[in-house]
Amino acid sequence: MDKYKIKVETRKNALSLVAVVTILIYVGLIFYRGGLPDLPSFIKGFHTGAFIGVEVVITYFLVRYIKASKNEAELKKQFIEENDERSVTILQSAGTLSVAIILISLGIASVIAGFFNPMIFYTLLTCLLFVLIVFLALWMYYVRKI
Repeated sequence: MDKYKIKVETRKNALSLVAVVTILIYVGLIFYRGGLPDLPSFIKGFHTGAFIGVEVVITYFLVRYIKASKNEAELKKQFIEENDERSVTILQSAGTLSVAIILISLGIASVIAGFFNPMIFYTLLTCLLFVLIVFLALWMYYVRKI
């Protein structure tokens, strides 16, 4: 249980760092908004919503980890939830299938977009290559680790 306690502390520190960096980036972009290109209101609204969403999710997990670090019973409950074999198998299966579906969908969409708009084609192709590179990098990492 001590290893899990250290893991929770590390997660708390990492999430706190991400929250602070996100706030600094958002505030910095708001201060320099005058120097940036004028954006449609939909994009500005999306930025605000994405920022608030990220901060809410980070706050949720921070509160959860802080509660767990102060209460042994809560810590044990979270440990059991995270290490339940059925949940781990479901998560791995869903992750594997979703990556395959994303790669195939991006490939098909980039071919279709290539007939209509080159900008959309290159955007989808870039997304496809990014997902493929991340997948292959993680695959090579886990081949060496496991």
